Amino acid sequence: MDNDRLTERLSRVKNLVAKPQHWAKPTAIPPRYERLAGAVGGQLVPAPSGNYVKVVSIYPFGFEFGSTCLQRPADGSSVAVASYTALECEGEVALGRLLFIDTETTGLSGAGAVPFLVGCGSLTQAGFEIRQYLLPEYTDEAAMLEQVLAELGGDRTLVSYNGAAFDLNLIRDRFIVNRVARDVPCAGHFDLLHPVRRLFKRRLNDCSLTSIEREIFGYYRSDDLPGHLIPSVYFDWLQTESVEFLPAVLEHNKLDILSLFFLLLHVDSVFRSEGAVLDFAEDIYSLSRVYGRRRRHQAVIANFETLRRSIGPPLTDEILLFHSMAFKRQGDWAGALEIWHKLAEGTGPEAAVAALELAKHYEHREGDMALALDNARKAGRLDLSSRQRKLLELRVARLCRKLAVRTR
Repeated sequence: MDNDRLTERLSRVKNLVAKPQHWAKPTAIPPRYERLAGAVGGQLVPAPSGNYVKVVSIYPFGFEFGSTCLQRPADGSSVAVASYTALECEGEVALGRLLFIDTETTGLSGAGAVPFLVGCGSLTQAGFEIRQYLLPEYTDEAAMLEQVLAELGGDRTLVSYNGAAFDLNLIRDRFIVNRVARDVPCAGHFDLLHPVRRLFKRRLNDCSLTSIEREIFGYYRSDDLPGHLIPSVYFDWLQTESVEFLPAVLEHNKLDILSLFFLLLHVDSVFRSEGAVLDFAEDIYSLSRVYGRRRRHQAVIANFETLRRSIGPPLTDEILLFHSMAFKRQGDWAGALEIWHKLAEGTGPEAAVAALELAKHYEHREGDMALALDNARKAGRLDLSSRQRKLLELRVARLCRKLAVRTR
């Protein structure tokens, strides 16, 4: 096909394509926007690309949050990056460079999910300040997102709760859709959900923010709006201009952000004190497991001594077995043997592992084949996996051969 005929056909097709509609933004601000701002105690901010409501709240130093309070940090105060990571790493971040962020959205997923409220918190000279940006109407989304983008900045380290999987991804997507930015600029990100689970899930199971507030800080929310109802409150505003429950939505968002600040400091204190601020055996054991992944076996042993010295109820077999392996890796055979002998008296899966460890020790380190065989046979009478049982059969056969040679 020659170029002239191709051009002619493209021209005909072009005429069939509907031309995009360009809607002009209204020049007058709708009166309902002012009513919205007044209802939530905020200020209506006009911008070239739309309007948004800004609400500023300050929690002064001395503000009590359950069993703790907001204290003025010393100059140069910082948190360790390693407090929030699974593996060991270097680095500190100044408290003044942290931006705490949380969103309230119209849904949890899909193209229709929009963050209609974005809260940002940071330390100031007056205390902890929370700035909330509320979307009056979908057509104003770009204006609100531009202000959120101004909050971020490349030198800020973000702090969120499940933000890596949800909040930041949603904000990035809405940035792109509204041609505000291509990504969420930041120097780093601490998603506190993960260190909280590493430290407290074994004891609490429920690691929602409200659960953590109750169990860690003794803070109980009064008349808090359940999270699953929040989208419907915003839809009521869009459909009927009802503002009855919108202040409760903003209060819920503020408490989430405030919780992030206290939680960040608490997690950091756990690692800086190497567990000294922990009171429950499950939490100390969880910290030991973190240290174990980091190959800090001496810290695991130190935690075990704390458990034996200060925790009232008897330690579970699971906790004992885990710490015995730290003694083994440190070459502290007396500490490991003490635990293994105690565990081997039981009948559970930990007893089987302990008996196997005793069999290995007596065969390879002390050369006592009779004791090694006794412990191997003891393990055989307990619950083992098919793989462990096959390996145990080979061990028993080898020990029998060695004993036969020695008795000749």
